[in-house]
Amino acid sequence: MTRNGRTLLLFAFLLTLLVAAAPVKAQNYNFAVPQLYMQVFVNPDASVRIVYDITFANGFLADPIDIVDIGTPHEGYNLSNFTAAIDGRPLTDIRKSEYIDVGVEIHLHEYAIPSGQTGTLRVEFTMPDMVYEDVTQDGYASLQITPTWFDPSVINGPSDIWVVYHLLPGIDPDAVLFQEVPFTDKALFEEHTIVGWRWPAAQANQPYLVGASFPTTGMTQVIEQNLLDLAVKWLEDNPGVAFGLGLAVMVLLTLAFFRYSGGTGISIFALLGCGAVWLMMNNPAAMLLLCPVSLVIVGLVEYRLASRKEKYLPAIAQVEGGGIKRGLTAPEAAILLELPLNKVLLLVLFGLLDKGALELVDDDPLQVKVQRPYIAMQKDRAARNEQRRKIAQQQGIVLRTYEHHFLDVLQENDGSAAHKLDFSAAMKSLLNSVAGRMKGFDLSDTQDYYRKIIARAMAQANTMGNVPELQDHLDKTWPWVFLDDDYDRTFRRRDYHYYPTWARPYTTTQSAIPSGGSVAAPAPGGKTTFSNVAAGFAGWTENTAGKLASAISPTALQVKGASGGFVNLSGADKVTGDVFKALMSGSGGSGGSSSGGSSCACACAGCACACACAGGGR
Repeated sequence: MTRNGRTLLLFAFLLTLLVAAAPVKAQNYNFAVPQLYMQVFVNPDASVRIVYDITFANGFLADPIDIVDIGTPHEGYNLSNFTAAIDGRPLTDIRKSEYIDVGVEIHLHEYAIPSGQTGTLRVEFTMPDMVYEDVTQDGYASLQITPTWFDPSVINGPSDIWVVYHLLPGIDPDAVLFQEVPFTDKALFEEHTIVGWRWPAAQANQPYLVGASFPTTGMTQVIEQNLLDLAVKWLEDNPGVAFGLGLAVMVLLTLAFFRYSGGTGISIFALLGCGAVWLMMNNPAAMLLLCPVSLVIVGLVEYRLASRKEKYLPAIAQVEGGGIKRGLTAPEAAILLELPLNKVLLLVLFGLLDKGALELVDDDPLQVKVQRPYIAMQKDRAARNEQRRKIAQQQGIVLRTYEHHFLDVLQENDGSAAHKLDFSAAMKSLLNSVAGRMKGFDLSDTQDYYRKIIARAMAQANTMGNVPELQDHLDKTWPWVFLDDDYDRTFRRRDYHYYPTWARPYTTTQSAIPSGGSVAAPAPGGKTTFSNVAAGFAGWTENTAGKLASAISPTALQVKGASGGFVNLSGADKVTGDVFKALMSGSGGSGGSSSGGSSCACACAGCACACACAGGGR
């Protein structure tokens, strides 16, 4: 043998080894479906006989089509009533499909369709429970179905798809109605009505849902259903809608739960949420029922939250029967009674104006400034407080500890309108101060005590007909009267408007003057007068209190032990956190991997459907 011959022989040998060692490549399916013809014969017992005639045109260089998967409308099929043939030659190897969720696989064996060849597969089988009661009109039945379709990755080209219903004898063609997709054919055929839908240039890689309603003439049975059943089927056939509806339900339930618990109980909600998700995924009817239930729950929670006063008071270490805490100021009592915080803030500012620690700069919007003797420039808060306290003692007044915090805010923001300032920290200090002063006392008894003080001040004022006497009484009690919901009726009468002593230099109307009194001086500096703002001082306070709501951040006032909801589940969160921490500390790290496969999804639509994917992956 020559040298060149030995070289060629060695090359051939190596090539043979490489080919033998190479892994077997995956099957290459590539075909067209020129025609898909589906006939559906309605039976009196609500079953249907389905007949497929599907023509396959295998592609050049493609693997033979040796297995065809045919989808069924539901899992209630019986393999024993399936028959199949390819170009008239019987096929007997029919099994439950391993490739699609609901359907069968038909093995062609020696009748596999070779590359470049064409073959027509006929499949016949009976499906029970396919004809349903039509809830939209009495005496009618409903049948919906989707012809089988194939994996888009293995099919190409257009398809002539034709679906025909064969109805029972005695049904007039004009009495048959289509559902959403109009008929392309309707006629009498061999003494029975047929209706059909045809798509000459369709794609056999997607579902085509069709449906018809027809009289129950000749039917011995139909599957009874109600609107809930229809809705459930609609959700099952439209997973995107079901996902959106389930998401909406979870959002509503989440909102209701955390509004009810004041943002606590994350661990409990995680368990309940997982349960709700599992229930909705496995029972669409539960999802439909949860929709109105979740709306009602949200409505009830919001109604209860709106109908009660806002809870912002910290937890108080009280003692039942521990007695009444006397000596609280009007702002402190307002905190204890959990009145609106903007009203409390206005009362604090009014108190400082009354004491002369503040000066009114403008009333619309409210702007005040710290009087010069009370401006303390020390960096240390205690030193500032001590300086102001000495000045107050010299002037015969008392500055409360909480009032210094408000003075600090105003001093640092001199010249700004009150509603543009942030009094959150000062208000939180007041909240904590009240909680601290209540330690060891009975909360409910103390609240009742201050409610009686407010009621007594209001009752005394309402019995006074003499204006000077009323004004003298209100000068002493107006902070307590102001805490009553109907304070404006006392401050504002038909012939008299009350103004605190610090506000009187800014009034110019005779209505603000007691009978027989002298006319008040004009408003200094040309400022807007209270009489021009919302019918006097009472109306002005309503306006100003509303604006001051923006000066307090609710989130900044969250304190330990306070809950915005009806129950506090933070204890459950702590226990759960401790359990997980113990589990993590007692177990080592672990790793793992997961693998997943893919399959051709089969979607069922309407009352019944059929779906499938052909060939591939064997």
